[in-house]
Amino acid sequence: MKDQFSEIKNYIDEIDFYDSQENFEYEHYPYLKSILDGFTAKQHDAFVEEVFEWPDQLDFVASFLDFTDYDLKGKYESYYVFCECFSKINNVQYLEHLSVNLEIYLLQRKFFEDNLSLSVQDIINNLYLLINNLKDQSIIDSRLKIIKDLES
Repeated sequence: MKDQFSEIKNYIDEIDFYDSQENFEYEHYPYLKSILDGFTAKQHDAFVEEVFEWPDQLDFVASFLDFTDYDLKGKYESYYVFCECFSKINNVQYLEHLSVNLEIYLLQRKFFEDNLSLSVQDIINNLYLLINNLKDQSIIDSRLKIIKDLES
């Protein structure tokens, strides 16, 4: 199993962030989907735990989940994994891209399994990091609303 995880990680490492959207849509995301489709629920759980240790690949995994609406099997729901990936990313460019749908994923928190604890403070910190680099006031306001909702 570790070999498959290493293969996925190495594949993601080779992707250029500036690659065309078509390559993500028709090549990169289908590659990951084809591998994950063959996994059992237990293997999905192991994959997610491994991904959380990959700081440089979190943005790709979160984008994959967001774009494909992929439904992970096992104890880790896709919404949860997306939010946790967001909480661990330290790149403003990736955060900006992923923050567009963050609120939708956060609305699913009430459906997370009880034993899954979301890194809310890290999400808030990353939203502030993002806000400090934004210029569009309407986007800033929408991200501040997410923070307010998380804090209440």
